[in-house]
Amino acid sequence: MIAPTSRKIGKYEIRRKLGRGGMADVYLAQDMASGFTVALKAIEHSADADTRDAIEAERRGAELQARLAAVDARVVKVYEADDADGFFYVAMEYIDGQDLAELMRKGPLAVPFAVGVAAAVARTLENAHNLEAAIDGRDFRGIVHGDIKPKNIRIDARGEVRVLDFGIAKALSMSRKLTRNEFGSVPYASPERLESGEVNAQSDLWSLAVMLYEMLTGMQPYHADSTERLDRMIRSHIPPPPAPDPCPEPLRKFLVKAMAPEPELRYASAKEFDEELAAFSEGRPMRAASQDLDATRRTHRADAGPASRPVDERTHRSEKQAVRPVPQPEPERKPRRVFGKAMRAVALVALACVLWGTYAAVSNYLLYKRGQQLERDVESEQVTDPDQIWNRWTELSQGNPSSLLLYGPRRVVKRKLEDAADHVIATYRNQDAQPVYEKDWERARSLLAHALAMDPDETTRGKLRLCEGQLARINGTSHRDAAQLQQAVDDFTEARKLLPNSPDPDLGLARTYVYGLKDIDKAYDALQEAQKHGYQLGNREKLQLADGYRDRADSTFWDSRNVRGLPQEKDQVQRAADDYKRALELYQGIAPYGNANAQIVRVQNSLDSVNTRLKEIEAGNSPLGALLPLLWRLRGAKH
Repeated sequence: MIAPTSRKIGKYEIRRKLGRGGMADVYLAQDMASGFTVALKAIEHSADADTRDAIEAERRGAELQARLAAVDARVVKVYEADDADGFFYVAMEYIDGQDLAELMRKGPLAVPFAVGVAAAVARTLENAHNLEAAIDGRDFRGIVHGDIKPKNIRIDARGEVRVLDFGIAKALSMSRKLTRNEFGSVPYASPERLESGEVNAQSDLWSLAVMLYEMLTGMQPYHADSTERLDRMIRSHIPPPPAPDPCPEPLRKFLVKAMAPEPELRYASAKEFDEELAAFSEGRPMRAASQDLDATRRTHRADAGPASRPVDERTHRSEKQAVRPVPQPEPERKPRRVFGKAMRAVALVALACVLWGTYAAVSNYLLYKRGQQLERDVESEQVTDPDQIWNRWTELSQGNPSSLLLYGPRRVVKRKLEDAADHVIATYRNQDAQPVYEKDWERARSLLAHALAMDPDETTRGKLRLCEGQLARINGTSHRDAAQLQQAVDDFTEARKLLPNSPDPDLGLARTYVYGLKDIDKAYDALQEAQKHGYQLGNREKLQLADGYRDRADSTFWDSRNVRGLPQEKDQVQRAADDYKRALELYQGIAPYGNANAQIVRVQNSLDSVNTRLKEIEAGNSPLGALLPLLWRLRGAKH
């Protein structure tokens, strides 16, 4: 992990952390040479073997991802991969948008959308599984993504599907077993992958099928209270339950085939996977809908013959002796006792499943009732303090914050947290006589961070960036910290993109430019943008403009002393006079707001000095004015 004091890797300046995957951290960063924003994946160099292996995998994966991105626009572009400042890094295209995990926090996705996303990912996997490339003198065939899951599928700002993180992918020959890959997530791992640790095209398709199941139903096909139990459940080769409503019946059958425990019964390739989804989208019959998969599974097991089940030596000997025409001894009783033990074991397992199911049902019911109680308490204002609301939600949702059983309370709690933050933002916007202090912005930021963690969306994220921008503005202005001021501009600019109809980011930008960066022109432009979104400039904004013009006039008039007596002095002094006049008009229009009365006196005095100097310059340009310096010199010689 990058130390907090380190804000750069090579030519990239770190803005903030986006996430972590495997052994790498991913940051939002800016290329200081080009100004481009990038997603920067970084692994700190270390002497241990695991780190070296991970870096080599990432290095090779970055090259392969770049090759794949050249033929598939859904794959994130790679700008460069290199080593600098003790890190290996990969600079990639930053995709602004939402990943599927964020979108699914609100429940199942619309069927056409979910099918379209899955089909797009399948086409990318088809391109990846068949990619041929020569790297460092070696020929490679096929890329296995190895970590298809909702967090790695992003819907960009244009609504296009983008596939992230091929950096852990392996360049593999499709004619041999594939190399072990430890990076995948258990809920999306196929039975054979969990058993052997090997990944291949089939494991990618299994992960995609699980993701489609989740998009259509809002839940994963296998559930367990721990990763170990989930691992055992998937490896049991027991098929997951058919997808419940609202999944359409043809897709339900499609998923049964796509997640068959036996790889031979699934779709053979990403192309077949995509073709079936295309048939559904176009209203054509799907092959899976016409197949009896249970019968196919039984036939498959029968075809496997005796080799598919354990046979002990005595049983094998008895079967060979049965073909001889000689009397056979009485069958041994032991196999029947073994059979009886097996039946008792099955019964115990069944009983345990029933008990566990009952326990899970009771737990879910109690969770639902507690959630309903919290929702009623919040809605009826039995509890109103945002901190108390958040504490109760944290206690309620511990270990399962995204449960569908908590949809109602999650929605209500998030709204209350966001309402409290909105009050701070609205106070700043609408009450120019009511100051909003740093502690108010800190509280609003905390509430919005909680709300975003509960249910991410662009509006909440935009409000969070707005509060972060106000805090950076306050710190940057009070400490004259250029980095903080630039961070404020970046945060407000991002908030402007996420809140396209709000004047609030532009109000923050204007104040930053006036009092922090001393750029009145940019402040004026920002306030113009705020007005386009329906904001009427109040006394506070007019005071900011007046202060900005006054400061620029002071600076311009002072600098004119450096060119005194030269032709350009008049132009500078005239510009100072124009800014003083603008400031004076603004102060007079808002008096007695703020310290406008005192500023009117100050600016009027400065304007008088400027006008006096302009008259002197004008006099210096007249014939009489041209003789005055000579007369003064002659007078000095006489004395």
